[in-house]
Amino acid sequence: MSDRGSTELVLALPLAFTMIAAVLQLGLWAHAQQRADAVAHQAVSAARAYEATAADGHAAGAQALDQLGGALLTQPRLHVERATGRATARVEAVVPSLVPGWQPSVGAVRRGPVERLEAP
Repeated sequence: MSDRGSTELVLALPLAFTMIAAVLQLGLWAHAQQRADAVAHQAVSAARAYEATAADGHAAGAQALDQLGGALLTQPRLHVERATGRATARVEAVVPSLVPGWQPSVGAVRRGPVERLEAP
């Protein structure tokens, strides 16, 4: 192999490894984002139910977080509100990083009207 060919290979390998790590990190982040959204969906669905409370939504969200979070959603924060006519669930978490010292995060917010019974 010529000197030029080996120099190009030495320069190309770190670039290739960096690109592979970036794709893997993006995949981790996207998967964590989907899980955070699923947790927020579960929490707001429970909080929106007829005669439910924000505590009901928080309990459902905490259960979903236990099932879905695992090692992918670290340092999770779940906040559920139920105001007049509207419920909101917010999830924030840190995603494991392939780059030392960098902590990417994900967040999801779901909102919806609360169920109520109306006379016909």
